[in-house]
Amino acid sequence: MKTVVKPERKSTQESGTGSEFLVLSHLYRMNINAFLSFGNTKQIDIIIKSKNGLAITIDVKSVRDYSSIPVNNVRVEPNHYIVVVIYKGKFHEISSLPDFYIIPSSDIEVLQRIFKKEKRLMKGKIEQYKDQWDSLLR
Repeated sequence: MKTVVKPERKSTQESGTGSEFLVLSHLYRMNINAFLSFGNTKQIDIIIKSKNGLAITIDVKSVRDYSSIPVNNVRVEPNHYIVVVIYKGKFHEISSLPDFYIIPSSDIEVLQRIFKKEKRLMKGKIEQYKDQWDSLLR
């Protein structure tokens, strides 16, 4: 039996925060030393301390349904990744895992499209990054 919790209202903050913890959980399960960054106006959500001492940063982007992913505030820097979490319309079905896309920030500029004056990623352009968790293992 599926567990479904219906929200009183949609909140991008609750799905964003939930996604950050979900990504952090995946990293811990991979034995990756990672830390959550706190704050409301942050551009870095998770920091990884790699085995060679290098800092890798992650910006988590999530969408409950799927049309496209806004990436207006993504910064392109070395060792910085975007982890896109797509819930496929099943955010409140906790037994259903979302799709994860691990994208180097350096690839964002060629992947993004301008849609209604916003920079956005379309799912068809990011399929090659699906479940590429190993790219974070350096």
